Amino acid sequence: MSIHASKSLTGAIESASNWLGSQLSQSNRAPLVLGALIALIVVMGLSAVAGLSNGAIKGLRASQQELSRLKQELASGYWSERKQASATLRFQLRERLWTAETAGLAEASLERWLRERLEGKGVRVDSIRVQRTPISAASDSSDPSALENVQRMTAKVIMPLELEVLFELLDAVSTSDKIMVVDRLIIRTGRNSLVEMDVSTFVYLSAAQD
Repeated sequence: MSIHASKSLTGAIESASNWLGSQLSQSNRAPLVLGALIALIVVMGLSAVAGLSNGAIKGLRASQQELSRLKQELASGYWSERKQASATLRFQLRERLWTAETAGLAEASLERWLRERLEGKGVRVDSIRVQRTPISAASDSSDPSALENVQRMTAKVIMPLELEVLFELLDAVSTSDKIMVVDRLIIRTGRNSLVEMDVSTFVYLSAAQD
C-alpha cells in the first residue's frame, strides 16, 4: 500500500512539474500557477499520508483485538484445560500400549501371552517369531519425538488348525485391554492343516526414556 501511494504521488508531482514548466515559459501568471501546484502537491501528500495512517491504524486495532482475545483465553483457564485434557488422553492411550522396560522383555511378554492362550488349550505351537518396527521412522507426525519410545510389535504364529482354540484366540485379541490386531490370517488345509497368522500390538519401552 505504501509503495503504491508513493509511486502515485511521485508520478503526480512529475506531471505537475512538467505542466508548471510549460506554463512558466508561456505565461506571465507564474505566481498563480506555482501556488496552485503547491496546493495540489500538499493535498495529494496529505491524502497519501492519511491512507497509510488508516491502514496502519486498522492493522494495529486488529493486533490489539487478537491480543485481547488471547489474554481472555489465558485468563479463563482455557489453555490449562486443554493441557490437562491432552495429558489425560495421553495417559489413557499409554495404558492401552504393551509396556516393557526393554525390547527383549516386550518380545518375551507377547510370546508368553500367545502361548498361554494356545498351549493352555492343548495346542502345540509350531513357531512364534516376534518382530519390532519403530513407529517414529514411519510416522508423518509433526513431532516424531512423541513416538520415539513406541514400537509396533508383530508376532508371526504358525500352529495346527484347531477351530475352537483359534476362535478363542481371536476373541481374546479383539477384547484385550491393549491395542491388538490380527494383521494376517491364512488357513492351509490338507493332511496337516495349519494356521499362519500375524498378531500385532504397540509397545512402549519405558526404559528408553531414562
